[in-house]
Amino acid sequence: MRNQILEYFKGNFEPFYRKYLPNIQKIGGDEWRAKCPFHEDRDPSFNFSAITGQYFCHGCQKKGDVFHFYGKVNGLNTGADFGKILRGIAGDFGISITEEKGRITATYDYLTAEGKPLFQVCRIEPGKNGKAKDFRQRRPDGKGGWIWSLKDIEPVLYRLSEVLKADEILLVEGEKDVENVRRLGLLATTCPMGAGKWRESYTEALKGKRVILCPDNDAPGREHMAKVAQSLNGHAASIKLLTLPNLPSKGDISDFIATFKDPTDAAERLAILMDGAPPYEPSKKATIEDAVMDIRDFRRLEVATRKNYLAPWCKEDAIILASGWRGVGKTFFALGVLDAITSGGTFGPWKCEASAPCLYLDGEMPAADTIGRSDLLGLNTGRKSPLLVYCDAYANHIGLPRANLNSDNWRQSIKRILTTRHIKLWVIDNLASVAGGLDENSRQDWDPINQWLLELRFAGISTIMLHHVGKGGAQRGTSAREDNLDCSLILKSPPDYTPEDGARFICHFSKARVGASDLQLIQDMEFRLSMDQSGRHVWTWGGVKTEMRKQVLTMLDEGTKQIDVASSLGLTRGQVSKIRAAAIKAGHLTESNKLTQSYFTAAVCDAD
Repeated sequence: MRNQILEYFKGNFEPFYRKYLPNIQKIGGDEWRAKCPFHEDRDPSFNFSAITGQYFCHGCQKKGDVFHFYGKVNGLNTGADFGKILRGIAGDFGISITEEKGRITATYDYLTAEGKPLFQVCRIEPGKNGKAKDFRQRRPDGKGGWIWSLKDIEPVLYRLSEVLKADEILLVEGEKDVENVRRLGLLATTCPMGAGKWRESYTEALKGKRVILCPDNDAPGREHMAKVAQSLNGHAASIKLLTLPNLPSKGDISDFIATFKDPTDAAERLAILMDGAPPYEPSKKATIEDAVMDIRDFRRLEVATRKNYLAPWCKEDAIILASGWRGVGKTFFALGVLDAITSGGTFGPWKCEASAPCLYLDGEMPAADTIGRSDLLGLNTGRKSPLLVYCDAYANHIGLPRANLNSDNWRQSIKRILTTRHIKLWVIDNLASVAGGLDENSRQDWDPINQWLLELRFAGISTIMLHHVGKGGAQRGTSAREDNLDCSLILKSPPDYTPEDGARFICHFSKARVGASDLQLIQDMEFRLSMDQSGRHVWTWGGVKTEMRKQVLTMLDEGTKQIDVASSLGLTRGQVSKIRAAAIKAGHLTESNKLTQSYFTAAVCDAD
């Protein structure tokens, strides 16, 4: 399987990386670059070779091949999950794969302290599920044959009799490594079955000895040796850690030895490194104690200020809920917000202070309607940051399952997309469409989604969820949905709304984490999407109080009685009288209820 995939991409791995990385750029020859999916990457630092498929990030220093890359972006281990990695790549590119039958290419005999055969480790190539190799264990059956099992066998260290006679022993990760070290005239051992398989019983053979730990250059190797050191602590005479220089990722002591042409030079260099290896010191893991600190120390932490995508309410690391009646204009509101953030512009009174990549997830409308709305708002123009679209109707059309917030697999898949595409804000349109089967009134049903939204927040991803309102005008369903929100918006129709008005609504913040100085920017605001003289659709907006004053004064100017103005606009007579008195005082209205020239020249009537 592995070889078939390599053969498929032989000499041209560009299509592989293009599928998983946006906006890759050729920088010369067979070298390409892109933004790294493994860390925050403002300037592309991820390079790969189209010929070899090898990659290296100059920012986070991660490197490897296409299998390592696919595993990293999908949260898979290149050891235990290698079969899933192969099947995933094959499935993504339609590669037909067949299993190759493995054969034994090397055997390693484990003997008792007395030198009697105990069991044997066999190296098999190729391994199952596309792995380059596998290791299996077998024991003698007493009749000249083998039993492929270690049942009732107590495993021992490799080359046990040599270990027992030695004062100093080098502990490595595999039998091949032991043999390569022995060829240099040095003593080494390992435990069977690889990293992570250390047993407390192995400690007995190393009591009172000077042990030098030599891990492979990867996380499993370091974790394995940490466990060994913990087991040997208090039993071995000393424990040292040998870190070999210039090892590649996942490299081992055999790779180090192979860099020398002369075995004598390799032996001398290794002996010097072993002698100078420092005492092993376990790395200190953070505990809950480390997270509890004095307020003054906490204050001194270097924590970045949250970016304002749309000041002051739409911020970095935010969770936002926007609810409204069906047809009120929630989708157009969301698209207007995304347009402003990705273009670096404004939406209503809110200015984009930090443009960022965004994703719009349409879980309801046909693809043609999504395209139509995009064209109507002019979203297909150039912008500072990418605006991506996931249309569930199209995804389903090409054979993908429906978007489903209730599914942990789907949540993790979309989180991977958000992370690898460097999305900083996304919109879910809408909850009812992508959370089918969820009991909206159940806190327990919502909690897994809520915890996942917090994961996104801590990963630096903001979420805006569109939702319907209930009969009372508040967001529909359990109030637990609002527990961790930064903002909760209600979009409601103005009192004089008619269907012919289209996308026209009042934006009301029922919850907002903003400073007191910004409260004026989140007062009730009326928005309307209409066509200008050139035929373009544009947003107009104004404070609800300002719009109400204009309507009151206009009706008074037209001769409408105060009682009728109040009845028509849903106000009290006292409110109408207050607006009239303030306008007369400001010189915008005469005592006979006629608008003055100063009213028409004033940009805004500020009367309360």
